[in-house]
Amino acid sequence: MVNVDDVASAHIFLLEYPNAKGRYICSVVGITMNEMSEFLSARYPEYQIPTADTLKEFESQKYSTLSSKKLLDTGFKYKYGLEEMYDGTIQCCKEKGFL
Repeated sequence: MVNVDDVASAHIFLLEYPNAKGRYICSVVGITMNEMSEFLSARYPEYQIPTADTLKEFESQKYSTLSSKKLLDTGFKYKYGLEEMYDGTIQCCKEKGFL
């Protein structure tokens, strides 16, 4: 998961980074469905978030973990974390009348 502004910043950063080679993963956080459910339920209790019990069908699925270590080793810093990404998303959805 990553904020689109951080993706754009990473592109610019790497264009200006003289030793940039190959591919880079741009993901500020890796999170499971259960962790996401817990995070959203705690942060936004006013909304009905699927619980871990309702997400059991996803437990058996294997998800690969992605690492941004290569990007971070260049000195790149993320501006937005999980909280900021979802706060902005929730606020935008409220303003647009989706929530």
